[in-house]
Amino acid sequence: MKVILPQDMKSSIPNNGMLVRTNNAGPSGTLESSWKLIFDDEARKVNPLFDIKIKRNDLIMESIRSDDWTRYHEFQAKQHPAWYEQVDGRPVQNKIYYGNLIESKIRSLQEAKASADQGEILKWEKSLEEAINDFNHAPGIVPYIVGLNHTSELASRYGVPEPGDEYFDSKWNSSLVLSQGKFEQNMWHENPYFQENASAKQHVEELAAGTFPTSIDKASEAKSSFIEENSLDQNLLSENQLDGNSVSLQTMFFTSVSQISKAYKPSFTLVKERYR
Repeated sequence: MKVILPQDMKSSIPNNGMLVRTNNAGPSGTLESSWKLIFDDEARKVNPLFDIKIKRNDLIMESIRSDDWTRYHEFQAKQHPAWYEQVDGRPVQNKIYYGNLIESKIRSLQEAKASADQGEILKWEKSLEEAINDFNHAPGIVPYIVGLNHTSELASRYGVPEPGDEYFDSKWNSSLVLSQGKFEQNMWHENPYFQENASAKQHVEELAAGTFPTSIDKASEAKSSFIEENSLDQNLLSENQLDGNSVSLQTMFFTSVSQISKAYKPSFTLVKERYR
């Protein structure tokens, strides 16, 4: 594939910009991938979370200038609550965060060893050592990290604790927690940033409507579902009322069971992770 880059890529991409790619057939019939730099509302149409990227980058630059990362970590703790603990009233990256980082560094070290690049091997060994030191000093529960502490021998070699039963029986024992720092999946419009910035949420929803789900769509679906379920329940009650008397205990029981079964939606992912 031939990749055609825009002139803008010769310099760094501005914070209010984003690259999008389109694939087209070239003159010779080969597939050519062209990139386009888009900005602001055009970027928001493509990525509703574009404002989160802008906010995060602004906070990084602000933190570098002031040498104070407090506001950055406060923002990140809302975006990735499972990666932070509150220590003395401020958010601090926990062992889950460093565990995810260590997994990434272990993979990079393995790739360096596979290529026999001594310079890369030394670089990643040093980086891994620093991350393990941060892991040991970080607060929070000890997670299960493949390549670090999934066996007693590895845990001893790296000088880290092994995960206990309290981890395996907790909400922290989830691939979503480790990889994304979240306890549950959420829609883009449910992002904490938009929960605190209603005008920004409304603006992006207007841009994304018809392309991405919005809170208006979700509310409409919930309302339709509520009306339909209540209509079914009322029909069931009407059919079982005799001479103005209330519905029988048996009917009430089965109605209750039906409602509970509708409300209960087991997580296949959670079951798979817990019993694999």
